[in-house]
Amino acid sequence: MSQKTYHIGILGCANIATRSVIPAFYRHPRFKVAAIASRNIQKASPIANQYSCKGYGSYEELLSDEEIDLIYIPLPTGLHHEWVMKALHAGKHVLCEKSLGVSSNEVKEMVNFATANHLLLMENFQFRFHPQTQWVKDYVMSGELGDVRCFRSQFGFPPFNDSNNIRYGKQLGGGALLDAGAYTLKSMTVILPMETFSLRGASKIVPQHSEVDLYGGAFLESTNGIIAELAYGFDHFYQCGFEIWGSRGKLISTRAYTAPANLEPVIIVETASAGRKEFVLPAADHFSLMVDHVANILDNQDFDEEYRQDLLQASYIQQINDYCDGI
Repeated sequence: MSQKTYHIGILGCANIATRSVIPAFYRHPRFKVAAIASRNIQKASPIANQYSCKGYGSYEELLSDEEIDLIYIPLPTGLHHEWVMKALHAGKHVLCEKSLGVSSNEVKEMVNFATANHLLLMENFQFRFHPQTQWVKDYVMSGELGDVRCFRSQFGFPPFNDSNNIRYGKQLGGGALLDAGAYTLKSMTVILPMETFSLRGASKIVPQHSEVDLYGGAFLESTNGIIAELAYGFDHFYQCGFEIWGSRGKLISTRAYTAPANLEPVIIVETASAGRKEFVLPAADHFSLMVDHVANILDNQDFDEEYRQDLLQASYIQQINDYCDGI
């Protein structure tokens, strides 16, 4: 029996779309890049020509295209709720860049509608699908580190060259928590999926010259006594990884979230019995592996795990926001 080819429409021309996500869908045998839309047809047309697909000068035109099964949304976070809801109302499955919404209420509304209409709603954290992520999960489960005591994650990078970057704008859902901080929270739940964490403290640093938080951190504790320490920001020396500290050893991931397709990730493990070891893992394209996952869940029509992850991620972000607003 032949497998269905899914037609995907791209809602916007963001860098992550043109650089990484559209090429991954274009290379995949189960997907056809059917259309790309921008608010300006002059911006959409060159990309549409590159992929021999339709170009639209408005998002509404693309959503009305009956050929399209799946919409990919790489718009700024502050626009996600509006266009995710419009895509779902048009009967389309949705893959959306992080963060899915600016509040848990927005995410709940989106997930509730997707659930009621049996449509995929997936928040894109491609690092979930890199083999190094599963390797770390398996290593933790092996017991080599003993009982996990602490999970530390950090993701931060230097200031953007463009002072008008959308990440600096409150209206478009900017800020470090919804961007870099979202990765640190996601890795906590991906690496330790059986743990339930509660927030103990958090901070979002908002200098006077900025509308949004430029950096911050959070401190959480699981019901099993695991401490999670998260740090993130837009004004940092580059860091992109996590550390797991156990009763018998420690593991460090050195490039957890943004590993290029040609990079062989290095995992450092230290234990009292074996000393320090470096594990060099195979290179992999996590964008292509993410597309594999989308094809599989569309085939199986089982979206519940993605709904669960959408809501869980939004709940942690909301807890941090609420805590910081109350201090």
